[in-house]
Amino acid sequence: MPDEKKDGRQKEKRDPGQEYINFICGLYGEVYDDREEDTSIGGPDWQPGMKALHTSLDAFRKELAEQGINLSTAKIRKILITGGRYTTKRSREVARLYEQYGSIARVAEELEVSEALVKMYLPYEKTVYDLGEERTGNAKRVERWRERQNVTK
Repeated sequence: MPDEKKDGRQKEKRDPGQEYINFICGLYGEVYDDREEDTSIGGPDWQPGMKALHTSLDAFRKELAEQGINLSTAKIRKILITGGRYTTKRSREVARLYEQYGSIARVAEELEVSEALVKMYLPYEKTVYDLGEERTGNAKRVERWRERQNVTK
């Protein structure tokens, strides 16, 4: 069910366009694959006090914020997964099961996690708009209002 604003209108969810995905992935740099570098605590590459070779999602979020790009770490992860720049055991497992079952609900059931978590680890299936070219929600509401006004005349 789509999110609703306090006044009852529905929020419009916008997925980033391919150009934007490429832009963010380009800023991130090298591909992160936990099979090549596992610097999580207890991982084979973890050493106390040593910095990881890859940029963490939170550190990248802060770098983006300094440039005026405010995205959550979840949104960044999804963009990087979509752009093929971020892969972990969880993202590979979700992708494999989704390919097998074709259902987010079934994957969530299999992994015993929420559907929201499954969606977080799946790439965007399609880009809904190219930034700057899509009309805003307000522009669409104005257009509908104008159409109603023309019908009543």
